[in-house]
Amino acid sequence: MNARVDTRIAGVILVDGAGRLLLQLRDGNTRVDPHRWCLPGGHVDEGEDFLAAAHRELGEETGLKVDELTLFTQELLPSAKFPGAVGEFAIFYAATDATDEDVVCGEGAAMRFVDRAAVAGLEFGAAYAQVVPRFLASAQYQALVSA
Repeated sequence: MNARVDTRIAGVILVDGAGRLLLQLRDGNTRVDPHRWCLPGGHVDEGEDFLAAAHRELGEETGLKVDELTLFTQELLPSAKFPGAVGEFAIFYAATDATDEDVVCGEGAAMRFVDRAAVAGLEFGAAYAQVVPRFLASAQYQALVSA
């Protein structure tokens, strides 16, 4: 199946020592998923690979750096770019010892670590509403919180 890809997005799931996920609340000034939760990340620039974009976007949006990101999933998902848009999403993850005090909210209304139990009550954009629950149920997440 060859689907049309309208955008390429790299996202990062950072998990702290308490198993909380770093999430961004988008502000009302964006046309893409305003007032919804998402992962730090964003568009992959022309000629840039997904991993480089993930590192770049993480730094731009949070002020954080991690040495190594591991791919969780790369797939086609709904994009909020325009109705019917399809994005190729690459979602990476890593453990972090960062705290909310270390995070700089470089974009959006808020950027903070959210407890796993609270994640289910958040309103995510369409793509992240699929990815985040799968990550929380994954062996990769379990390995991070068991370490």
